[in-house]
Amino acid sequence: MVKPIFIIGSGRSGTSVITGALIKGGGINGYLEGHFLPLILFLMKDIERYYFSKRQLLTDERHLLTHLSQNDIEEEILEMFRQRCETLCPSETWLDKSPDSAMIKSIPYLLRIWPESRFILAKRRGIENVQSRLKKFPHVSFEDHCILWKDCIASWLNVRKTLSPTCYIEVDQREIALQSKVMAEKIGNFLGLEPEKIAKMEHIFTHERPQSTGGVEELKAQDIKEVGWTDEQIEIFRKHCGEVSKKFGYSESSSYQYTI
Repeated sequence: MVKPIFIIGSGRSGTSVITGALIKGGGINGYLEGHFLPLILFLMKDIERYYFSKRQLLTDERHLLTHLSQNDIEEEILEMFRQRCETLCPSETWLDKSPDSAMIKSIPYLLRIWPESRFILAKRRGIENVQSRLKKFPHVSFEDHCILWKDCIASWLNVRKTLSPTCYIEVDQREIALQSKVMAEKIGNFLGLEPEKIAKMEHIFTHERPQSTGGVEELKAQDIKEVGWTDEQIEIFRKHCGEVSKKFGYSESSSYQYTI
């Protein structure tokens, strides 16, 4: 039984360092970047929309479409994705890293292909994530960065409700920075890795930092009023990210998370 591992989450949330640690430390086969599997979402949604638009024709056998069930077409598309991935990644366990929301929304389809899939959500508070996005992608507007983060978190909260708690874990980039050993063990134990591989992952987390963002926000959380945003930007952030931040337990203060 093929058991792929999917590294998911918003860009600039630690997906790269987790992927690198699993490949170099955990010895798991895979590419540093995927970006193929999110295509499933767009193809399947188009099929669903098309069949829905033609639903009144599906009772008339004079139409060719009546003899081609939506489910059969979907299964053939999913089988193509399975074959392509397993040809390029022939081992029983392999990983894929495709950040941002389309991959998260593809999870129901991924589970139809590989029922034994495991998911690692790389997460990061919206304040630090947007700050990091702005530094790496300055050509993208502040509001668009907020929308991209919010879409990932909202999509995950929606999908997570349908998942067995045994098939996923969540790993915060800040915890990787502050508690490298604990996070290496959390990931390694989830995947059933040997102690020596977990130790290698810890070394990578400790010595090979996540992609630099030009600051040390991983080590010290900041209050939203300390990051240098204008009042207008803070309002934009709250408009798009405020509600999902609260649902995910993220505060706007230096506490990083709400304390219970």
